[in-house]
This record gives sequence, C-alpha cells and structure tokens, in this order.
Amino acid sequence: MSLTSQEMRSLQLGPLWVLSALAGTHGRFDPLALDALWDTVVATALRAPPQTREILTSITADRSSLVMAFELDGRPVASGLVHVADALDRVGPPLAEDFRLALLRIGDGIARAYGPFGRSITTEHRQLLLLLAELLQPCGSPPPAAAHSR
Repeated sequence: MSLTSQEMRSLQLGPLWVLSALAGTHGRFDPLALDALWDTVVATALRAPPQTREILTSITADRSSLVMAFELDGRPVASGLVHVADALDRVGPPLAEDFRLALLRIGDGIARAYGPFGRSITTEHRQLLLLLAELLQPCGSPPPAAAHSR
C-alpha cells in the first residue's frame, strides 16, 4: 500500500465524514454518536481484510486527536469522501473495494444506532447511505451491493 500522508489522513477521516453526514453536523458530535462510530469501526475492523483492518485500527488508536483533526480539516462531507474515493482509486484493488465496503458497513452501523430501537435504518438515513455510496465510487461505477443490503 503506497498512500501519501494526505491520502492516509483522508482515509482515516472517512468514517467521521460518514458520521457527519448521518448526524447532520460537522464536529461537536454527541458522545453517543461517537460511541456508535467507534463500536462500528471496531466491529468492521474485526471482519476486514488485513490492509483495511490496518487503516481502521489506526483510526481508533487516538480517537480524540482524530476527532480534533476532523474538526480542523474543514472539508465538507462530499469533498472529503471524494478525496477518499480518489485515494482509493489510486491504490486500486483489493484495498479500494475493501475500504469502500468497510465505510458503508460503518455507515450502516451508525444509521442503525440512530434508527428505531437501534435495529433498523430510517428512510432518510437509507437515502443518505445511498448518496455516500455514490460519492465513494469511481466515476461511472455502480454502488456496491452492500449499500442496498439489509
């Protein structure tokens, strides 16, 4: 994996952009929303292939510093996720597909935490997940099936 430090930072911030989209805020996240994020990142990392697991693990290493970096970064959700997609396009498969799927799983987990009884996804969040899947795709590619699952 040959990512620049800027590309790696974009990948590390990816889950926070997903949270930002679903929470409707850029920073100053509710502590329960952050708990849902970290729980979902850890659960996703456990099932992820090694390279994706490595990136997801780096996200959880210093959570407060990562949230601070996110708040200082200033890129809106769409721009940030386009930078994530660009970095993934450059590294190519299998990391690109694995990490995109991991971000969508993280989004799914966060959306479920926000949903009724913490077990289902609202229609609004489902639409947001579909939009996030579109933003993460290489130009001209259909979103992964995971965005439509469950």
